[in-house]
Amino acid sequence: MLTRLSAARASLIVGGIIFVIAVTLEIMKLISPPSVKSQRHVTLVYVGAENCAPCDIWQRNQGTAFRDTAEFYRLTYREVKSPSLLDVLKDDHWPEDLRAYRQAIGRHAGVPLWLVIADDRLVLQGSGATQWQNMVLPKIKSLLH
Repeated sequence: MLTRLSAARASLIVGGIIFVIAVTLEIMKLISPPSVKSQRHVTLVYVGAENCAPCDIWQRNQGTAFRDTAEFYRLTYREVKSPSLLDVLKDDHWPEDLRAYRQAIGRHAGVPLWLVIADDRLVLQGSGATQWQNMVLPKIKSLLH
């Protein structure tokens, strides 16, 4: 009889421990942030030139402001800069892993230019200060939220 009582107590203790562990795991799921794997990977590629006045203006003003946002820290930011406007599309200035995206850029595209890439797929291309404000930045925000 004593053995049956001890076995019953042990079963209750083990059952209680399992219950506490299960409840703790459920609470952790509720309070934990979503896993990084479930979030979209966004890359912003800035394309500019050293002798480009609009590029300098964007980098000093909107670019600096963007670097201070929460969105900037949630994406991968890459720069492709050439010494001259005439060399923007040359291989020498493009990292090899970004060259495939360059093919989407027309020969007459202006700079500053941005490529928004989500999960390795080009989703938006925009150039000029107006497109940064009206298209590129809103697209980045929508992809990250």
